[in-house]
Amino acid sequence: MNATKNSCTSMGQMLVKAILVCMSAVSMSGCVSGNADRLSNALSMSGNEKEAITGILERSKSGTLEREAMEYIVSNMPYNLTLDGKGLEKYRNFYHLFAIYGKQALAMVDSIQEASGKFDASTLTPYLDIHYLNPEFIENDLKLAFKTRNRLPWSKSVSDKDFLRYVIPYRIGDERVSEWRSDILHNIPWMNDVIDSLVKKGVDDPLVAAQAIINRWNRKEFQWTSMLPAGPSIGYANVIDKSGTCREFAHGVVYLMRAAGIPSGIDMVPIRGENNSAHSWPFIIGRDGKTYVTCTENPSWVPAAEFDIFAAKIYREEFGINDDINSGLPEEISLRPDFFKVPKFSDVTAIYKPNSLHNLTISGVEYVKTIYLASSSNDQWVPIAISASEDTTCFKNVCGGVVACIGTWDGKSFTPVGYPFEIDAATGKTREIKGGDETAKVSIYSKFPVDERNGDLVYRTVGGRIEGARHADFRDAVTLFTVTEMPKRRMTVAYPPGGCGAFRYYRYVGPPDGYCNIAEVSLYGNVGDTVPLRGHVFGTPGSWDDDPVHTFEKVFDGNPDTSFDYKEADGGWSAIDLGRPIEVRKIIYVPRNRDNYVRAGDVYELFWYGEGKWNSLGKQQAFSDSLLYDVPKGALLYLRNHSRGKDERIFEYDFEKREQKFW
Repeated sequence: MNATKNSCTSMGQMLVKAILVCMSAVSMSGCVSGNADRLSNALSMSGNEKEAITGILERSKSGTLEREAMEYIVSNMPYNLTLDGKGLEKYRNFYHLFAIYGKQALAMVDSIQEASGKFDASTLTPYLDIHYLNPEFIENDLKLAFKTRNRLPWSKSVSDKDFLRYVIPYRIGDERVSEWRSDILHNIPWMNDVIDSLVKKGVDDPLVAAQAIINRWNRKEFQWTSMLPAGPSIGYANVIDKSGTCREFAHGVVYLMRAAGIPSGIDMVPIRGENNSAHSWPFIIGRDGKTYVTCTENPSWVPAAEFDIFAAKIYREEFGINDDINSGLPEEISLRPDFFKVPKFSDVTAIYKPNSLHNLTISGVEYVKTIYLASSSNDQWVPIAISASEDTTCFKNVCGGVVACIGTWDGKSFTPVGYPFEIDAATGKTREIKGGDETAKVSIYSKFPVDERNGDLVYRTVGGRIEGARHADFRDAVTLFTVTEMPKRRMTVAYPPGGCGAFRYYRYVGPPDGYCNIAEVSLYGNVGDTVPLRGHVFGTPGSWDDDPVHTFEKVFDGNPDTSFDYKEADGGWSAIDLGRPIEVRKIIYVPRNRDNYVRAGDVYELFWYGEGKWNSLGKQQAFSDSLLYDVPKGALLYLRNHSRGKDERIFEYDFEKREQKFW
């Protein structure tokens, strides 16, 4: 039996416009609230399938959970869709190739797209489930969900509410609908083995069952990449292939959990608090009613409050529309920000941050129906929450430690009201960030935070050391310099203490858990020298994932764009034989990094925020690893690289510490 009907035809429209047209049909039907009205609305939209859907409803006895489940699914089908069309299979195959070949698949993907054309998600057509999904598929999928619930002992502790919202939905995102529930239970041998073992042991705790399943699934490594073309959800293939981004990882976990009758779903942030990206991850609900989270960094399910996520707002994806949020939005979908077009999510910030929530009230704002709270993504303000009150501008359950802005949305762009402000993490009080008339000169070293939270590798340099020796085995090694703090700039100059003497052999030794990550080490015989010493390079052989471009030779190759990534967390080093003893009086080192430091030769432009817009302080070509600008004191700043890259983040300048403070 096919989950979809064969009568689907391409509408031939651009993706965004097509979705707006498709979903506007729903809003023009009233975008009704309340289960009864929504069910009636769905049936009126079901066209030729109305009789079949009505028949399925009537076969479920009124007042039963089965009837409630069927009504819940049908009522929300108008708000769910599949993206399909020419090129989708090619796109799905990209993930399959990456699962098999890892990074080598990227060249294959490029070749395929060169030969047959690039995949373009905007050519896909959205098909509303209420228009095209086979009613028989819905009925059979629900029957299997109930059969599983009745068979597995841990399902008895799952509440009816959680079962309806986080077990029975037949889809997770905009993937092509499939019989994944049946396939997982009948066609994955290891899944049956795990479930049978748990049943025999009498396990009745969903958390214990979920841990056993995730332990088995994690035996196959997930292949991470963000380099594949953007497109819709891959679907059930995530369970088998295990490749992609956080979305694919989360979807794979949720399919497994729901197939086993464990309430599970996706929690996410539209914008993280410390960088420009969204993020999503899987959750389950234990028999205690609490949320538990897993990820590759935390292979065990941990309580949500212990999960390391930093953002102003955290949401939970839902199968159905959120009436509370929807009622505060413009009725016309095209006038809503992208994130709020179809608000199928609920606010779970309080679950993750129970001890650091604030109700944010902004005074002096002229009343309009919808005021948005926005976080920054690069130099744009992205709405992430709507005001919870018609009398005052109030945003409930907001996490602090971030910079935000409030404003309105006209259907195309965000118009700020007032200045951006910091939300204090401890008190929730706001501090307006507004540049004054006084200016001062500042040195700028990076356009994006280079810390571990943002995936940079600079931290792996801290604890690394430069040694000198008279023997090639370094049995008489003398430490000349140790990196004691995160490098703030691309090239850091260090001076060994006097009296260390001359050595023939020098080496860089990586710190514990650092994988000997270093981009470049340059040694100089005199402080005023500009040409580094050269010699024969040797070191610990091997690199992570046997990558030939990250070997020990890269440390002394004179190229700060290459780097060493040792195959083990500890024990890596790279050495140079100068041929004769030479005293080193200056060291310049470059940490392995994500290329967000200022680079010589690149063209930059610094902006400051004022009067509701970013104002240019002029373009500069960098002649070293720093830029010198005259900036308004107290202003919010943003550095754009016109030559390369896309990671850029807002920041302030701390004049006391003489450093950038990124938000």
